[in-house]
Amino acid sequence: MELPAIWYRRLRMRQLELLLELARQPSLTAAADALHLTQPAVSQQLADIESALDVALFERSRGLRPTASGLALLRYAEQVVAGAQRVGDEVRALQAGTAGLVRIGAMLGVATVLVPQALGRLHAVRPAIRIELFEDIMQGLWPRLERGELDIVAGRIDATVRAGTLPFEVLYDDPHVVVCGPQHPLARRRRPGWADAARHSWVLPPAGSALRQAIDASFGALGLPPPSSRIDSGSLAATQSLLLQTDCLAVVSRSAGRHAARFGLLRVLPLELASDVGPVGIAWSSHRPGPAIEQVLEALRREARALSTGPAVERHAGPRGTP
Repeated sequence: MELPAIWYRRLRMRQLELLLELARQPSLTAAADALHLTQPAVSQQLADIESALDVALFERSRGLRPTASGLALLRYAEQVVAGAQRVGDEVRALQAGTAGLVRIGAMLGVATVLVPQALGRLHAVRPAIRIELFEDIMQGLWPRLERGELDIVAGRIDATVRAGTLPFEVLYDDPHVVVCGPQHPLARRRRPGWADAARHSWVLPPAGSALRQAIDASFGALGLPPPSSRIDSGSLAATQSLLLQTDCLAVVSRSAGRHAARFGLLRVLPLELASDVGPVGIAWSSHRPGPAIEQVLEALRREARALSTGPAVERHAGPRGTP
């Protein structure tokens, strides 16, 4: 089968939405129920789409499973539907008298210092821009940026970001450090070492995350076993609260640790990871961002320059011709 030229002209928005629902549901019947259609009607619509494109999009044995071609088309459908929703949000924002809506995903460390300070300064001069802010680890944020559900992600520029096709920019280095509660035994030591830290329980980032792997690698480089985890946490606020109540240790970005230390919430130990997950930066979902997104990006850059002694060290615009 060969995909027709300018194949996208053969698809309508309702058909893209139908394909996305089929991918979400375990069967044609379930998809029909979700779409408030009959099962034969959904089956016929899917057959019409596949006939128009001359490509099989789903395997029908034991439920529905996208083919390789189906997965490619679903990625396109996600972007188109998200883009249409984005346009609707922008129009509604303009009708409400605001300058636009920007959806920002922030990793835990930058959600404490970089992002709130940048947005606070931006709000003072551009109060009409409406912001929706979401906090998560990169494993949760990056797929949403690729699907167009977020406009900007501020966090670590790791291997996932570098391997993608979206534009990104490195802002500054912010190594991860070991922290504890102010009453922790190691807080009273002049020069605690990694061997001392290894004897304590830890609040660790989720298993499989880039930061968790960097922590394990840092211990391995010193010939020490990975730290024991009492609790896995993807929440900086919860981690801080746990460190105040226990003798556990944790790892946070140096800027977030120093910020919490100023309020007496944490103590930053003189221990930096030997292996880290990458510098702090920003990535955005469009190669032609609108004015509101550009203003937020520039606000993040300005704040980054204030936090760092050096300029951005790298900018990547993505492959030429990427939409």
